[in-house]
Amino acid sequence: MKSSFFNTLRKQSSIIFNSRFFRSLSHLEAYEFIQLCHRRTYKSGEYIYHQNDPGNGFYIVENGTIELIVEDESGSATGNSIVLGPSQTFGNMSLNYKMRRMSSASATEDSVALGFFNPDFDVLQKRYPQIALKVLTEINRVMAMQLESTIHELSKRSSEADALRLQCEMFYTQDDEELL
Repeated sequence: MKSSFFNTLRKQSSIIFNSRFFRSLSHLEAYEFIQLCHRRTYKSGEYIYHQNDPGNGFYIVENGTIELIVEDESGSATGNSIVLGPSQTFGNMSLNYKMRRMSSASATEDSVALGFFNPDFDVLQKRYPQIALKVLTEINRVMAMQLESTIHELSKRSSEADALRLQCEMFYTQDDEELL
């Protein structure tokens, strides 16, 4: 019993110390956050979620590898997949937002991931509002970086003016409900 507890604690500590996601949290705050996570085991080839599924939270890879795949309308993979390993997070943008999954996620080997879902976030907000704020701030920072990178890549494929105009149009002409 003690051995299992210490192994779990060791793995959780490794996630806390090695994850970019936890940089803004103290070790104690990260530990409190991880206590609200749900440990999920996936077999090689098993899907965690599919592209366009409703998002309800995000995951942190504890061990193994997870592949993110973007598919076209026919279900064929487009471009290169992204393979994530221990301490990396995925699905972050669906926390506290009703965003559909932008990719499919599957285990490329037997893997363990910690799931953190919207009801867990509600508990975190009530128990530790300062940790919840830091988590949301980190997710927003990552989203802003992704938006900036996407605009930069779009500007290389068309023009900077077209990319910025598209971003402005999407932001200022769409109602929140239309974007979902």
